[in-house]
Amino acid sequence: MFTLVVIQVLNATICLLLIESALSRPAAFVLKQAKGIQQTHRHQIKPVGKQLSKLNSRFCSLRNMASLNINAIAEDETRVYDVLAKSLERYNIDGTENEFIIDTIEQSSLLIQRLGSEALSHTTSNETEEYDVATDDGARDLSSSLRSLSLLSLSTSRHLQSLIYQINNPRSKKTSGNAWRTLQSVVNSSLDIKNADVESTAIALSILSLGIAISTTDTDVGNAQQKMIASAIFPNSPSHIFERETCKVETGSKQERLIKSVARDTLLQLLGTVVEENGSIDCIARIETAFGVGSEQDKELCSAVANLVKDVFGSDCYYFDSQNNDDEDEFFGTELDINKDKASPTLALVAQCRPWEFIKTDKLVRIAAADLDLWYSAELVCDASVASVTSNTNTEKNLMATNYPKLKASDKISTQSIDSSLRQDTIAHLATRALIDTALDLRLYRRADLFASKFYAFGGAERFAEARFLHACETITKVVKRKQPQIIEKQIARIDECVARVSEDLNLSGVDEHKIGIGEVPIETMPQYIRDFALRRLRTSNMNAAASRLANLWGMNYEEDPVVLAEEEKRRQLTYVQWNDEGSPGNIAGKSQPLPDLISNAVDLAEEFKVLLQLGETVGFDAEWGEDSGVAVLQLSTVSHSILLDIPALSSNDEGCRALQATVGQLFAGLTGARYVIGFGCKEDIKRLRDSPCSRSVHWFPHNNCAARDLRPLIAEASPSLGGKGGQHLGLSRMTESFLGKQLDKAEQCSDWCQRPLSTEQREYAALDAWACAAIHAKIAKLIGERYKV
Repeated sequence: MFTLVVIQVLNATICLLLIESALSRPAAFVLKQAKGIQQTHRHQIKPVGKQLSKLNSRFCSLRNMASLNINAIAEDETRVYDVLAKSLERYNIDGTENEFIIDTIEQSSLLIQRLGSEALSHTTSNETEEYDVATDDGARDLSSSLRSLSLLSLSTSRHLQSLIYQINNPRSKKTSGNAWRTLQSVVNSSLDIKNADVESTAIALSILSLGIAISTTDTDVGNAQQKMIASAIFPNSPSHIFERETCKVETGSKQERLIKSVARDTLLQLLGTVVEENGSIDCIARIETAFGVGSEQDKELCSAVANLVKDVFGSDCYYFDSQNNDDEDEFFGTELDINKDKASPTLALVAQCRPWEFIKTDKLVRIAAADLDLWYSAELVCDASVASVTSNTNTEKNLMATNYPKLKASDKISTQSIDSSLRQDTIAHLATRALIDTALDLRLYRRADLFASKFYAFGGAERFAEARFLHACETITKVVKRKQPQIIEKQIARIDECVARVSEDLNLSGVDEHKIGIGEVPIETMPQYIRDFALRRLRTSNMNAAASRLANLWGMNYEEDPVVLAEEEKRRQLTYVQWNDEGSPGNIAGKSQPLPDLISNAVDLAEEFKVLLQLGETVGFDAEWGEDSGVAVLQLSTVSHSILLDIPALSSNDEGCRALQATVGQLFAGLTGARYVIGFGCKEDIKRLRDSPCSRSVHWFPHNNCAARDLRPLIAEASPSLGGKGGQHLGLSRMTESFLGKQLDKAEQCSDWCQRPLSTEQREYAALDAWACAAIHAKIAKLIGERYKV
C-alpha cells in the first residue's frame, strides 16, 4: 500500500511540473506537449488520502488552464492572420501585386523565424522551431504564406516572453537589466535593419506582424513583458525603415505604398478592437511611431483615435457626447477612474494622429496633467497642436512621452514671437494655455515657467509674466531659507528680462495698466515688487548684510530705521487689503477684531465653527499646502468671521478627525446651514483635502459629491472681460482689486506653511484669502442678482 501511494505521488507531481512548465513556455511547446500531458492524466491511478486529493484538484485546474491556453493561442493566431489579410487585401484589391507580396512575406517569415530561433537559444529549452516558411508542395500561395507568417509571429512573440520570464525569475532590478540587454542583443542580431541584403519592406512587415502578435495578448498578463519586447522591436522613427543608408525606400515607390498602406490599415483595425479585447494600446502607439502613418487629414483614423480617447478618458473629452457639459461640474464630483497605463499611450496616439476636430484637447490636457500627473504626455499633445497650427510638418515626431528628457529649467524665452495674424482660439492656444493654467493652479511654478517660456507665442505674454514672477517668488523664499542670497540676483535678472519682453509685445506705452491682466501683480510694478519682496524676506531672516548689498546694487535704500519702515508699511496698506480695513473681518462696524489663531484641537474647532455658520450663509475657503500631498492650513471665512485650521494637528488623533468630520466634512457635503461654499481655482485644494492624513479608517472629508463651487466661472459669467474660457486664467488678487477696490498681498503665498507657529503675516494672508472668496461672491450677488448665485 505504501509503495502504491508513493508511485501515485510521484506520478501526480511529475504531471504538475510538466503542465506548469508548459504554461510558462512558448506557444510551440504548449501545442507539442499538451496531448502527452492529457494522456498521462487519463492513466493516472485514483489518489488516496487528503494530500493526493489536493494534488489531483490542482492538477485538474492546471489541465483546464492548459486547454484554455491552447484555445487562446489558436484564437490569437487567427487574429494576427485576419488583421494582416484584411490590410493586404485593401492594398492589393486587383491581385496584381501577389508575387511581390508573397516575396515580401517569405523574407519576413525568415527574419521572424531567425528571431524565434535566436530567442530559444538563450533559454533552457531544447525545443526547436517547427514551422516552415514554404508550403509542403512548394506552391507560392498568398494565404498559406500569410498563415505561416502569422503563426511564426505569434510563436516568436511567445519565445521572447519566455526568454524574459526565465531571466527575470526571480525578479530583481539586476535581472530586469539583464533581460533587457539580452532581448536587445537577440533582436538586433536577428532583425538587422542595417543589413544591405534585406529589403526594407520585409523588415517593415516583420516588425508589423510581430507588433500585431504582441498587441493581441491580454494586457492583464505580461504587460511589462509586452512593453519591453515592443521597445526592443519597434524603431523610434519611420526614418529607420524608410531612410536606411543601405536600402532607402523611394518616396511614392511600390515598397513605400505597401508598407504605409498595410501599417495604416493595421493600425485602424487594432484601434477598433483594442478596448473590447483588452489589447495593448502601448503597442499600437509604437506601431504608429515606427511607421508614422497618422495624419490630421486621415479622418477615419482620427475618428478611431477619438473613440479610443472616449473609452479611456470618458465622454467628457469627446465632442459629440458632451456638447452641453459644464466644466465646473467635473471639479468636485466623483474622482475620475482612468487607467494610467492606457492613458499614456492614448495621449501619444493623439499627438501622432491629431484628431483635433473630434476631441476636447484642452480638457484632455488638463486631465492628463492634473489628474494623472502625465505632464510629458500632455506636453506632447501641446507640441503636436502647435505643429498643426504652424504647419510644422518637417519636424520629426518624437511621440512617446518616455523619449522626452527630464524637465529642465530654462532661462530662455521661446524665440517665436506672438503672431497677431493667428486667431487666438486655435487648438494650439487652447491646449498650451490649459497646460500652463493647470501648472499655475497646482502651484507648480517652476513647471509653469518652463511651459510658458516654451509656448510663449500661444500661451501669451500675460501667462508667461505671471508664471515667471511666481517662480521667482518661490525660488527667493527657498534660497533665503537655505541662506543662499547670491541666487537672488539671477531671479531678479530673469524678471527684468521678462518685463522687457512682455512690455514690448504688449506695447504697454500709453495703455491703462488695469486693462492688462497679469495675474497677481501689474506688469509695470513687477521689477520693484520683486526687489521689495526679496529685501523683506532677507530682513525677516535677519540677513541684513545681504539685503544691504543687494539694495546698493539695485540703487535702493535699505533702512532698518523703525520710522522709515513704518512709512513703507503705510504705503503698502494703501495698495493691499488689510485685516482691519472697513468691511474686512478685522473691522466690524468700526470695532477692531483680532487675527484668528490657528485651531489645533477639537473643542476650539467645534466652538469656532458654530460661530462661523451663525455669521453668514456663504463660506469662502482656501487651503495652504504642505510639503506632502496634504493640506497644512485650511481657511474658512464668511464676510465677517474667519477661522484657520491646523489640519495636520487635528487629523493626527481620533478626536480631531471626528471634529473635522462633524464640521468641515459636513460643510463640504452640503449638510450644514451654509448655502454656498466658495473657493477660487480650488480643484486641487479639494483633492489635497481628500489626501490629507486621517487616523481613522473612514476619512473625515467627503469622497464624492462635494458641495464646493469654483468662483472663477461665476466671475467670467458676470464680467466676461476679466477672464478667459470658464474663468480659467484669473488671479484672486486682481479679482479682489476689481470687485473690492484693493489687491491681496500674495507675498506669503510661497512661505513655509508647515512651520509652527505661523507668523502674523501668514495668518493675515490666510484669513483674507478665504474672506475674499466670500466677499466677491456677495458683491456679485448684490450687483448682478440672484441668477448669478452659485
